[in-house]
Amino acid sequence: MDPISHLDPVLEALRRQLTQNIDRLRRSGQLGASSASAGTVERAAGAAEDLEAALRRKLSAIDKRTAEGRIRATRAFVETVLAAEFGEGLMTDPGVGDMINEISGALREDAVMRERIDNIVLAFS
Repeated sequence: MDPISHLDPVLEALRRQLTQNIDRLRRSGQLGASSASAGTVERAAGAAEDLEAALRRKLSAIDKRTAEGRIRATRAFVETVLAAEFGEGLMTDPGVGDMINEISGALREDAVMRERIDNIVLAFS
């Protein structure tokens, strides 16, 4: 199974969640104005390969056999995708950790998204 081929629906859901969270966090003052905007960033042509390598590196170190491990893997997945999509600079914003937690939690609450993400992260074993 090619885990990257299953990323598009998950990435689209992640982008929607990110846009909502960035807007909300900016309005509340918890996220700096210099952070990337979901509408202004486009993926580079080779981003899928870079993303796959980054996901493989981060996810291979997590034991995904337990529910806690899959939760950690989901958070690592969200963090890795955001860094690949918006640059590592986004990760330095003080509000980004809370945003990653919220997005990860929202994705795990949705049964379809949880199954998709679990399938993706398990492929990186």
